[in-house]
Amino acid sequence: MKWLWKRQKIADERMINMQNEIYKEIYTIVMVLCLISVAIKYYMYGIDIKLVTTELIILFVSGIYYIVRAASKGIFSDEVELHDRNSKVPMSSKNVYIGLGLGVIIGLFFGIRSALLYGNGFLNSLFYFVIVFFASLMIYLPLFLVLFAGSFSVAAKASKKASEQDLDE
Repeated sequence: MKWLWKRQKIADERMINMQNEIYKEIYTIVMVLCLISVAIKYYMYGIDIKLVTTELIILFVSGIYYIVRAASKGIFSDEVELHDRNSKVPMSSKNVYIGLGLGVIIGLFFGIRSALLYGNGFLNSLFYFVIVFFASLMIYLPLFLVLFAGSFSVAAKASKKASEQDLDE
């Protein structure tokens, strides 16, 4: 019956680290190629989400998979701790700033667009800008804060819990 079991391979730590480095480079190349493909398709065919669905799925799913996997293994909290040690701005604050920044940028975009398209005169354009800007802020600011800061805190808590469980065993 021993022929059903695999033998344990002898692993060299240097080789494993080099293989992991190569895998990291391959991942980076695939992500860059997806971004280049999206940019080229948008340039050649215009902005049509149907044309770049595959690339966007690859980009988002791989990012989500990494966060879920790192949190379940307990290394996400370690990565955050290393980042916070070497950076002046903690990762949690960066996620809040990114959420706030994206909410404000989208609000400005929609406000300026509405003012240019629908405004007749300076005061009417200003009115449209203010109304659409604040409405966009009320919609997108909480969305991005929950998306970035909320998902970060959930992943950090899950990672810390998995790390503590691993230490207990």
